[in-house]
Amino acid sequence: MLPEREHHALREIEAELRASDPAFAAAFSGHKLRGVRRWNLLLVLCDVTAVVMLLVGLFARDAALVLWGTVSSGALVAWHIARAETARQDTEDGAAPTAGAH
Repeated sequence: MLPEREHHALREIEAELRASDPAFAAAFSGHKLRGVRRWNLLLVLCDVTAVVMLLVGLFARDAALVLWGTVSSGALVAWHIARAETARQDTEDGAAPTAGAH
């Protein structure tokens, strides 16, 4: 454990860092990364669901499942493109790229 004086100095440095560069401080806080991981997991689950709907619809000859699988696949492709564009713009702006946003 650190003495109280050093604890206080570290808190002052942290507060100054948050005030001067909030994006950099947020990259080390861990909160943003958990949110990114959660969105990545959601995106992968949606991808798997769309593929399963499409395959089951094809094998069962169910037009509704094929339609919904195709529509959701198109929406997911747009989602992937939007995430890649956002990551590219963040990198060009000099901001720290978010983990998993390729």
